[in-house]
Amino acid sequence: MIVNVAGVGVTKGKVHWADPQPTSGYSAIAAQLQAGRANDLLGVGFGQQSGSRARYVLYHPGFTKSGDRSALPLVVRGLLAVAAVAARPVADAVAPIHQFLDAPPAAPVTAVDRGKRLPPSFPTLDPRDAERLMDLTEKLLS
Repeated sequence: MIVNVAGVGVTKGKVHWADPQPTSGYSAIAAQLQAGRANDLLGVGFGQQSGSRARYVLYHPGFTKSGDRSALPLVVRGLLAVAAVAARPVADAVAPIHQFLDAPPAAPVTAVDRGKRLPPSFPTLDPRDAERLMDLTEKLLS
């Protein structure tokens, strides 16, 4: 069982196929959004290509009250402190992980966005894009 705590279900952002390692026009936000979309696709790619009996769960717990914000700028810390009022406690956010481990899903890849299972047809889980990213990753690693 592989449980990838991620942002599955978020549709903002895209993989920049022509510039996958943002070398021109870099934006931290665009890079982070691309990383999220690539993460979804790599999970799908694992399910398609691994041949493993392991099950892969992409799990988005939602906004969670976690982490040390002391390194962040004061304004960002303030905004996050206000937003943290609506954030889930860590124990609530991780509880579903135990369910995945105790009763693994039957499908090779399962995507769960804040308690809701996403269909394999969800836009960020496109199997053709997953294959394309797996091929690109192999090329970049060789």
